[in-house]
Amino acid sequence: FYQVSTLSPDHLDCLMPKTWLSGTGEATITGLLFGTITGITGILLVVLLLIMIIFSTEYARHHVYQYFWRTHHLYPVVLLLMVLHGTARLLQEPTFQYYLIGPAIIFTLDKMLSVSRNKREIPLLQANILPSEVTNLVFKRPLDFHYMAGQYVRIALVNSGTGRDEYHPFTLTSAPHEDYLSVHIRTCKGWTKVLRDLVMKNQKTPEKNPNLYVDGPFGEAHQDYSNYEVVILVGGGIGVTPFASILKDLIHKSTSLRSNLTKVRKVYFLWSTRSQKQFEWLNDIIEKCEKEDKLDILDTHIFITRFYEKSDLRTTMLYICERQFQRMSNRSLFTGLKAVTHFGRPNFDGIFEHIRLSHADVKKFGVFVCGPPAMSDSVQFACSKVTGKQIFVAYSESF
Repeated sequence: FYQVSTLSPDHLDCLMPKTWLSGTGEATITGLLFGTITGITGILLVVLLLIMIIFSTEYARHHVYQYFWRTHHLYPVVLLLMVLHGTARLLQEPTFQYYLIGPAIIFTLDKMLSVSRNKREIPLLQANILPSEVTNLVFKRPLDFHYMAGQYVRIALVNSGTGRDEYHPFTLTSAPHEDYLSVHIRTCKGWTKVLRDLVMKNQKTPEKNPNLYVDGPFGEAHQDYSNYEVVILVGGGIGVTPFASILKDLIHKSTSLRSNLTKVRKVYFLWSTRSQKQFEWLNDIIEKCEKEDKLDILDTHIFITRFYEKSDLRTTMLYICERQFQRMSNRSLFTGLKAVTHFGRPNFDGIFEHIRLSHADVKKFGVFVCGPPAMSDSVQFACSKVTGKQIFVAYSESF
């Protein structure tokens, strides 16, 4: 606007022959900003986009999610203003609408499909309050609902006071061969706390639990695990949820009658958690997988990080007791599982190097990580460090 406002009327007539400025006096910044469609729509666009950016911050999403949700539904207004922005033809004929048509058609079709799924109510069969502020929902699986292990759905509660249109994504912890759907939800603030309070309130009268609106399933990179012979699953905290479904699916397919359904022949499951209480809800799933794992394809390691360094005497004693008990009973002293329990953070460099040497005939390993950004970065760095003739391909999802 500054450059345009400093040009002479003759230059403006040459540059913008089809605008209202032709034949008028010298243009000003004020006139261009508040006297043209381009200026007014530009100001409105800047304001709207700033609002959307502010409510996109991590703090806003965690504390005032409903405002993040509502402000991002202003996108039709933004698109309309962008179409109007060029109608004054200050520099050229408007072209934005031509670029918008194709994506708008695809988006509309996807929205119509999504709306048709959103209207379908699904009964909530069971709601459980689990340790470490985790809520487990088990709901009916529609006959036409097909999904792959590791996929997620968007969930809203019916007539619960949380908002009809407030959908939240959660990874399915049920496996495709099971006749129900389930999710495990960590309680934070806002919607998840309302959900937990509602479930606790209706514990004695579970029939009062609301039905669900379910949209999905939606995919992500975790579905590629079936493309590798050796798979490494790395979860941090509640980031283990997609791997609960994958583990059950892999063990199910690897049974003697279904071994031809997957090329995976070894799975390393590494879970880093702050304390043993945080994985109590997953004990049953891991224990079931261990019992059904007839081909011994699953190798599970749990890392409890809320301990002192290994050089500390207390941690050393715990480590000795755990290893001795594991050798004697083939079970972990802390979890009761066959899974090996470690104290401290995982050394991904050393772990990946050991796996690489144990499978010298494997050319490519699939590494799937879901956890905090720092963990994802550590896994990515370790993959790049050990990659040579044998390649470690990392797929990461951070939260």
